[in-house]
Amino acid sequence: MKQKLTGFLACWLAAGVLAGPTFAAPTAQNVSEALKAALQKSISSPGGNMVVKITPSSKTAQGYFAEVYVAARPARIKKRRFSEFVMRAKNVRLDVAKLMKGHIKTLSSKTTLRAVVTESELTKALAKGQDSADKGLKVKFAGNGQVRVTGNWKMSWFSGPMDAVGKLRLGPNYTVVADIASLKLNGKLVPAGLKNKFQQKINPLLDYEDLPFRPPFKALKFSGSKAVITAG
Repeated sequence: MKQKLTGFLACWLAAGVLAGPTFAAPTAQNVSEALKAALQKSISSPGGNMVVKITPSSKTAQGYFAEVYVAARPARIKKRRFSEFVMRAKNVRLDVAKLMKGHIKTLSSKTTLRAVVTESELTKALAKGQDSADKGLKVKFAGNGQVRVTGNWKMSWFSGPMDAVGKLRLGPNYTVVADIASLKLNGKLVPAGLKNKFQQKINPLLDYEDLPFRPPFKALKFSGSKAVITAG
């Protein structure tokens, strides 16, 4: 009898180990709540207001959403700042496993975007999260994408008062980049090799992979002290 009981317990334990633990499949509510939490984690509106509207679909439990709308004024995303940010994503499909861990991985989406960046916000982006006031950095738009950056740059291989003139444009693979036409350090033009190294260091200024739902940038326009990026 004891041997039979021992054999039964061994079989029962083996079956449990082989089968492994079981987990309940995510529900539409679980997935919607996870998306809202992930959006609120990745996008903030310091001192402002943010609106998030999520429209589920019949397959939301599998990561499909009819529409996701986000509007913030101002907005901060991965240390990048926007004075205005309005995004609308339709026919969205997300990786559910990633989403339930707090990460938004877009598998497909039709996304439109309107984002406004001021001279001050681009200055802070160039400072790479440091205090732009310490560097005395200042960005000035001059129309048609022309931009001038002055201030004190501090790097091991590039340090001192600098004056850069270039142009902002849409780059490959849905990016925003800066083409440097001339670069002065300590009042003197730097060699082309150093200018190119500096340009590689600061680019891209913005990548669509940095934003939720991967909006495909299609236009970059300027109005006074503002640059307007649109997608869709």
